Amino acid sequence: MARGPRPRLKGGMAKVRVAMGLAVLAPLMTFIALLLTRNGIISLDFGLDLLAIQVAQIVSWAALAFAILSLVLSLPQFRRLGLISIAIVIVCAVVSAAFFVQSRAIALAGPLDVSTDLTEPPAVAGATGSPQACPGTSAVMTQVAPAQATDALQTAGFSVTESQLFRSRGVRDGFWFGMGHEAVIRIRPDRTDVRVVARYAHTDGGATCRIASTLIAALQAAP
Repeated sequence: MARGPRPRLKGGMAKVRVAMGLAVLAPLMTFIALLLTRNGIISLDFGLDLLAIQVAQIVSWAALAFAILSLVLSLPQFRRLGLISIAIVIVCAVVSAAFFVQSRAIALAGPLDVSTDLTEPPAVAGATGSPQACPGTSAVMTQVAPAQATDALQTAGFSVTESQLFRSRGVRDGFWFGMGHEAVIRIRPDRTDVRVVARYAHTDGGATCRIASTLIAALQAAP
């Protein structure tokens, strides 16, 4: 016996609901991995590399494939299910693209210890190895006021932990999987130098250099 329109509609709605659930599963997995990593329950490699980048990205592509399949199967009931099926395909496509772009961006290697003075870099407790230079960044060739240094740290999202006449220090706990940084601004009569050190051993897509650039821009913009 041929199925009536109502059973077909119910079957179509069930597929749409499954597609909707899959559409939010990958972002939900990433958020859970983020919380677990920030609280030290799982490692950064496990939470970011495995769960957020690999597993969640696979789930996002599976969600997109199922959403497209649901759209095709909803064509006989397009007047009732077509628009919502198209919307879910768009959402899944955006989510999949976001995961793809972010995974490629975070995989880009960049220096995790940067300074505007490589000969005599500002001292950072616990930093090992030699800092590197960031393209397009250089020391601020003037003596800034201590208040300007602390303002620059706060502008870049740092909590100021030390503020002296010739030195300011701050720490920054990144929301993105707790990938934090420490920054030191050293003030001398003829120049002001910046050093930023990542508190993790993981590629960050150049985030450490971007933070250093933000600090330097804030110092240069100071009155």
